[in-house]
Amino acid sequence: MARTNISVDQNIFDAFSVEAARQNKTLFAFANESLSVLTKVASEGGSPSDLYSMWRSMTLLKQFDVITLPADFVDDVTAELYASHKEATLKRFSEIGSRFVTVLKIFAPELLDLTGVEKDFRGLLPIKQLAIKDQGKGTFEIDVVGAGRRIESTECAREFLIAIVRGYGYTVTRQETNIGTIRLWVTSRGLP
Repeated sequence: MARTNISVDQNIFDAFSVEAARQNKTLFAFANESLSVLTKVASEGGSPSDLYSMWRSMTLLKQFDVITLPADFVDDVTAELYASHKEATLKRFSEIGSRFVTVLKIFAPELLDLTGVEKDFRGLLPIKQLAIKDQGKGTFEIDVVGAGRRIESTECAREFLIAIVRGYGYTVTRQETNIGTIRLWVTSRGLP
């Protein structure tokens, strides 16, 4: 067994010690377990921040009993539902967004915080980019790229996003939807 000293910030050491004790493990056992996992992640091209992002993502997804499916499959199924029951399909996506926002607010208390959560979910959600631009006076422009490969799935993603925006207390004042892209202009309900 190799023995070495590692220097860490006092706050990190204190938090690490508390967590080891909480899990009823020695510092030695907890350090070995932690370093082993981080080494495996790094050896496969990941980083410690990737591990934290994935854990946050999985924690949020567990709240909804989510399963991951290929994006093409989801687009095809969405298009079929949309073709036969357009209004009901759009309503369902809106309802999912309304339910999702309550848990999402735990990780992103404010609308602008969604960009940080999106970075954690980038590998799990069928979007490539989410940008929120502060236009001043409680108004924002929200741009989503990669939200579906067909207009049907993009419109469903738009309804999901609008429900989330409403859950944060904003009203959509204008929108643009094209295949794979959504742009919303939103204003806080508390403003004229």
